[in-house]
Amino acid sequence: MQHVVRRSLLGLPRARLLQSQSLVLQHGRSLSTETGSVIEVTSDEDFKKEIASANDAGKLAVVDYSAAWCGPCKVIAPVYQRLSHQYPDAKFLKVDIDQPSIEKTVVDSNISSVPTFAFFKGGKELARVTGADVVGLRDHLDKLA
Repeated sequence: MQHVVRRSLLGLPRARLLQSQSLVLQHGRSLSTETGSVIEVTSDEDFKKEIASANDAGKLAVVDYSAAWCGPCKVIAPVYQRLSHQYPDAKFLKVDIDQPSIEKTVVDSNISSVPTFAFFKGGKELARVTGADVVGLRDHLDKLA
């Protein structure tokens, strides 16, 4: 008898991929997806909650504002994922700027290009890196985390 393992688009066995991603339903309405150590924030309410949670824990929150169509965003995404594991004392968030449910956050944050990385501590934005600048991202993490 032959055993067939279905593979996802990433080449991982489907069961393993599903284990690496968990869906967390919050307040019965909004959805945050946690992949490894990066939390995908999908609503304005969740954004406020995640920043407040980092603040309450005394952690740095790093927000990756990106878009599915953005080439540089796709290039830096695996680097951002690895950094989330290298800096466990920081909270890494990802915001898709094209999602209508998080539009107010994107507008209030004055995001004019992607990728943009914002660093929050104490509930306030301390710094920003624009573009797929790995060195700038790492430098700010070293300084602020």
